[in-house]
Amino acid sequence: MRKEKETMSAAEAARILGCSPEAVRQRIRLGIWKFGECIPGKKTGHKSDVFVIYRRKLYQHMGRDS
Repeated sequence: MRKEKETMSAAEAARILGCSPEAVRQRIRLGIWKFGECIPGKKTGHKSDVFVIYRRKLYQHMGRDS
């Protein structure tokens, strides 16, 4: 039995939601979608923001159990 990771990429979330990865990132950044979080690049030392998208929260957002 394969266990899914608890988090996913913006690209994977976009495939599930039927939109672009950038749309996922923008809506999380603006606080419209609550199933992920945006960590500013300044905090992580990356050039761009880092997005953490929680699989369970995304499924709940969609009305699915998991």
